[in-house]
Order: sequence, then structure tokens, then C-alpha cells
Amino acid sequence: MSTTQQLAVYDFYTKTIKSNIGLRGFTLQLRVEKAASLEELRQLRDPYVEAVLKAKGRDKAALLARQLDQLLHLPAAD
Repeated sequence: MSTTQQLAVYDFYTKTIKSNIGLRGFTLQLRVEKAASLEELRQLRDPYVEAVLKAKGRDKAALLARQLDQLLHLPAAD
């Protein structure tokens, strides 16, 4: 990890995977830990949102997706 943005995205994933997905997020957490660039972290966005959707529902997934998109500087998706 080299940039402040990378660290912010990494921290977001690590904090929210455990608290929102639980043990089902173990594989995703490993992928986050192996990510060596912001682009690799960005590629985990959709699998992350899908996992939160399955675990916590549409509202929580939408909320976390918006927060993640802000960190990734992506346009908001509705």
C-alpha cells in the first residue's frame, strides 16, 4: 500500500467485511489483503457489495456501496 487512498479503501474493507459479512467474508478478506494496488482494491467492489447484499440486505449494501464509492472516487450508482 502506498497511497493514502489505498490505505483508506483497505481499512474500509477490513473493518466492514468482518462486521457485515462475518465468516462468509473470509475469502474476500484474503483478496483484500493480497491486493497490491488501488486498482486491485477497486476490482473487489462488486464482489464486496454482492456479499453485503446477501448478508445484510439491499439497504445496508447500498449504504456501504456509496461509502466505498466515495473512497474510490467513483460516481454514485443508484
